[in-house]
Amino acid sequence: MIRRVKSLIKSKLATGGAENKKSGFDIIGDIHGYHKELVDLLSSMDYKKEDGVWKHPSRTAVFVGDLVSRGPDSRSVLKIVHDMVENGSAYAILGNHELNMIGYFTLDKKGKPCYQPPPSNILQLERIRAQYANNVELLQSYVKWLRTLPFYLELESFRVVHAYWNDSNLKLISETITEGRLSKKMIKEIFKGKTEFAQAVKQTTRGIELSLPDNLVIKDAKNVPRTNFRIKWWQEPSGKTFRELGFGNRFLLPNYTVPEQILFSFDIYDTSKTALFFGHYCLGTDPKIVAPNLCCVDGCVAGNGTLLAYRWNGENTLSDANIAIAPITL
Repeated sequence: MIRRVKSLIKSKLATGGAENKKSGFDIIGDIHGYHKELVDLLSSMDYKKEDGVWKHPSRTAVFVGDLVSRGPDSRSVLKIVHDMVENGSAYAILGNHELNMIGYFTLDKKGKPCYQPPPSNILQLERIRAQYANNVELLQSYVKWLRTLPFYLELESFRVVHAYWNDSNLKLISETITEGRLSKKMIKEIFKGKTEFAQAVKQTTRGIELSLPDNLVIKDAKNVPRTNFRIKWWQEPSGKTFRELGFGNRFLLPNYTVPEQILFSFDIYDTSKTALFFGHYCLGTDPKIVAPNLCCVDGCVAGNGTLLAYRWNGENTLSDANIAIAPITL
């Protein structure tokens, strides 16, 4: 059984701010169960396995969420990340796929999952369950541990979130989660999606999405109709085309102006704010540094891309030179 997290970030699930005496941080993007790629990336950045735990003598790893699903070995990825966090060589936050895992494998009083996912998500989650066929207790221990992870981090002069940073959202999350873990009541509330807290969690882990106009029919590569699209929440949306405003969508948006009627108010994360790292958007070959203070570290490893990290050394303006990519082996 996994012991309860001692917590580098004591007492708060929602936020982090523990002091760290090491000289640098390696912010690692969405892993999605790709264990080999994670091992290759850690090795390429000079992390070494000591007493079963990956460590670096002078740096700390930071995982931006979406550790699990899609890839072949979520179980091994969770073990690596859990052991690193528990032993002080890493931080980790929750992504939307960890939330799905928490909701599906946490049972209510009737023995039913707190989250009833759509068929595509059920398939991913059942593949994770199959990896623990010989040790169901271990799966439940990991789920309980995931419930103790924060939704965001503030470390020295940079921040980390999975999909969208909004001060009001994160304040509400911090004020709601006061016992150091997500309760079953909170999990149910998140997936029902009707409260301000649920909406704050949704935006934090899924980003800002706009609804497509009813008369605009767009289908993705799998011929599935899309009803909304992700946007660049660090730019003013008014006057931009769908294509200019869209970000991280796996379908082509039209190149005409977004109607004002579908826009809504949200906090723009402009260049005056603290450096921020995030994942979620599966960028593939697209530029990872999207503003001087913003970097998306999701290299789309689950979509024929790469696993990558940003090696932060205290700089205020982010640089492509600090991006590390997992070696490609044949």
